[in-house]
Amino acid sequence: MAAPAAAKPPTGIRKTFRRTKVSPVECIVSLITVVLLVVIGVAIWFKGKHYNPGRFALNPNALKSTDATVEGKSGTARGADVSPGETKAAVKTQAVGEGEATVEPAEGAAPAPAPAAKGEPLEIKLDGLKPMSDTEFYNADNLFEKIDGRAPAYLNFNFQNLRCRSFSITGTAGSFVDVYEYRFDTPVNAFGMFALERDPKGGPLAFAPDGYASGMGFFFRQGPRYIQVMASDQNAKTLGLAKAIAEDRAKNLPADDTGLDARRHLPVTGLDPASVQFVQENAQGQAFLKNVFQANYDFAGKKLPFFLMVATPADAAAAWKSYLDFAGQFGGKVTALPDVNGAKIFAAQNFGSFKVIYQRDGEIGGVVDAADGDQARQFVEKYLEGQIK
Repeated sequence: MAAPAAAKPPTGIRKTFRRTKVSPVECIVSLITVVLLVVIGVAIWFKGKHYNPGRFALNPNALKSTDATVEGKSGTARGADVSPGETKAAVKTQAVGEGEATVEPAEGAAPAPAPAAKGEPLEIKLDGLKPMSDTEFYNADNLFEKIDGRAPAYLNFNFQNLRCRSFSITGTAGSFVDVYEYRFDTPVNAFGMFALERDPKGGPLAFAPDGYASGMGFFFRQGPRYIQVMASDQNAKTLGLAKAIAEDRAKNLPADDTGLDARRHLPVTGLDPASVQFVQENAQGQAFLKNVFQANYDFAGKKLPFFLMVATPADAAAAWKSYLDFAGQFGGKVTALPDVNGAKIFAAQNFGSFKVIYQRDGEIGGVVDAADGDQARQFVEKYLEGQIK
């Protein structure tokens, strides 16, 4: 039998040697490396899971370099000394004395929000009350610090300032009353914010026509102010003093109903007081309807939305004409109705709902979004005839 052919010699970089045994030293080094990787991973996980306040603490030593007086071009904000490639500083610093400086906003830079001016402290002299702290003051720039989330609505009604204070109830541990006095530019805007936040389930207040009680609080509009008095609990003593505080504020704050003429013109018969609202601009989505009061009325077993705007006779007539033109758009059916007590009236049907709009002298109003056109017409005619007052 012939002998097997000899294996071909290796070519290129192919290795013929293969390790079949790893030394103990290499095993130990590999094991140590794997253990270290595990330890490092655990340490990173632990550091990331636990907050270290010292990591973000101020290091005063890092600021020592800023103590020295700035020299050269970096020490001035004058444009002539700024070479191409350099930027002007946002602020300019003027030395005042050792360790002091004043920082002034550069031209075009936004000014810092002005702190709320401190006015007259909120003092309430009633037996059983003791101030828990000083009066707090807020303005339009920092109102969000006190009522974050609600501040934009207040600013929309031209909020001016807020003063508030908490009073503890003597002899009742842990009980207190919070008092908030929001001041707006006009009584009508104060009413607008009050109406926006009104609790429809609140009960009327005998001492404040524009007010209600709800839960553990008393809320009302007095002049250009919107007052909130809130008890901490339902303890009879706490609630009694909260009501006494509300009565005190209604008695001592000046009354002013400027701009609320339309509110007073709203009929009372069938009125749902909790539904009264004030809309500054674009009432019903119409630019010609401004400073509008609106409310819901119970009439013939139905709810009818009624609105009213008081203006000059010329503006009221122009608004009525604009409303008439709008009602005829989009295929709406418009019907001219006979005058009632000097008031022009038209009825319209749009998208399955009815409206009856009138204009008399400096007043425009009517029923909108009614399901029954005849009921809407009857309500408006009875109002103009004085039967609904």
